[in-house]
Amino acid sequence: MRLIELVARSGLLGALAGAAGCDGPAAPTVAGRVAFATAGDQQIGIAGDRLPVSLAVAVRDDRGRPAAAVPVAWVLAVNGVVAPEGTATGVDGLARAQFTLGPMTGPASVVAVVDGVDSVYFRFSARAPEEVPLPFDQYFNLAFTTFDGSGETVHPDHARVPWALPRRLAITPYPGGNAGFELPSVFAGRTAERWALAPGAPNPVVGSPPFGHHSDPDLVWNPERQEAWLYYREASNGNLIWLTTSTDGVQWSTPVKVITVPSHELISPAVVRRAAGDWWMWSINGGPVGCSAAAVTLEVRRSTDGVAWGPPTALALAHDGLYPWHVDVAWIESRQEYWAVYNAKKPGSCTTPALFLARSPDGLVWTPVRTPLVAKGDDARLRDIVYRASFEYLPAEDRLALWVSGARYDAGRWTWSTVLINRRAGDALDTKAHGPPEFAAPPAELIDWP
Repeated sequence: MRLIELVARSGLLGALAGAAGCDGPAAPTVAGRVAFATAGDQQIGIAGDRLPVSLAVAVRDDRGRPAAAVPVAWVLAVNGVVAPEGTATGVDGLARAQFTLGPMTGPASVVAVVDGVDSVYFRFSARAPEEVPLPFDQYFNLAFTTFDGSGETVHPDHARVPWALPRRLAITPYPGGNAGFELPSVFAGRTAERWALAPGAPNPVVGSPPFGHHSDPDLVWNPERQEAWLYYREASNGNLIWLTTSTDGVQWSTPVKVITVPSHELISPAVVRRAAGDWWMWSINGGPVGCSAAAVTLEVRRSTDGVAWGPPTALALAHDGLYPWHVDVAWIESRQEYWAVYNAKKPGSCTTPALFLARSPDGLVWTPVRTPLVAKGDDARLRDIVYRASFEYLPAEDRLALWVSGARYDAGRWTWSTVLINRRAGDALDTKAHGPPEFAAPPAELIDWP
């Protein structure tokens, strides 16, 4: 059922019609009449402020002429307050309103229900006062005070939390490629590019295992428990996935082991809580030899509580002779589909040269965009390797924010960094036919992979 029908049944449009000088209840849809937004959609503003551009809906008849005195109801305001400038279109066929953003950062929206036509949606983004959008297609270095003092990092994973510092980034130090320092750490921030330890937060969150190393953190907000859940991988005598939780980002629970499989059958867990009782975990099965294998497989597991996980299902995501190696996944509510970003490997190689994006309507069947999001050499810090990344999609801005780890090789040593880049999602989702990407041979092979 269309939104206009729901509102019409409530009597709201009938009341508006009377106010506009029309008799009787809301009229049925008028053939050929159209309504569309002409101003004010997709604005970005500061939380609590009125948006600078008035919202405007145009109504036209079947000959393209302005349709006057058509009732318009502004309804379903989310994270904000709408102030209509009238109850119907004027002689110019326009209905206008002002919108003031609510106190929360993030998405906001309102719907204009046009009598006899349909509904017009307006979507906005509310930012904190200090959060100024960064330009597209520029790389920004991210600084981290890692416990080892190196500042070298790998495997970022971004999540939002309803705390004073609303962003969290899980990441691991990786000085010179030394896995012994690869311990999950969680940094806090208000903006996408500035990260520090929250007051009192531990650094790292968990210590070293008795044997092997910890890696591959993945951070999820659990609204039922009002907790941040941090999954991470232990690489020892097998692959063990652990879970620790926190209500404040300072105190973390004793880790609980949730999955155990042989090495290297669960790499880079990417967890999505789609809804209450509906949890997903994608990961890479590298088989006995890991990334030096000729081929690897993307897998998915399901859970009702995020703790007890079912068996894996193998999925297809290979293209152009490349295989996914580390993956991050998110449910994109505004588009009703899953997105995944993953660094891709060549057969037998660990030095992944590029980051790709794929889409799925159901989390099982994936369609890759074959043009890289980021390729080695696009930034000096990612000169020789593009590794695991995390992302956030902001629909009001058509912005895909990417936190990307990678490395350069100098004088026999790998130096690891994490950078931020913003892409226009419309560009990132370009599905035009492209030839297979070509990458130069790496200066050295990455033998011990994170």
